[in-house]
Amino acid sequence: MLTNKRMLACAMLGIILVAALAVASPKGSSPFNVPETMLIAGKEIKAGQYDVKWESNSSEATVTFSVLGKPILEVKGKVVEGDKKFEANSFLIGKDASGRKVIKEIQYSGKKTSIVLE
Repeated sequence: MLTNKRMLACAMLGIILVAALAVASPKGSSPFNVPETMLIAGKEIKAGQYDVKWESNSSEATVTFSVLGKPILEVKGKVVEGDKKFEANSFLIGKDASGRKVIKEIQYSGKKTSIVLE
């Protein structure tokens, strides 16, 4: 039978482990509007409203675009910390060699973190 001190120690250890996992594996999710068909990491994504989730275990991130809970596209990227928080969910858009629009970076409202897509 566990003593009260052991039960308390086990509970504290569990809390510490959960907190450590939350810090070690940052993740987030936000709604984004893609205004027109674009490319992301060489893959085409249609215009529409997406839930964009990201998860990271280091400087690498996995980003998933979903519609109504169904994953549509998954891409890899690098997590970058900026100097100030972004004011809105937004994309940094560039163009490829053929002139098509390409989503290069995802910026999350209220966070200094952005994800540069590969």
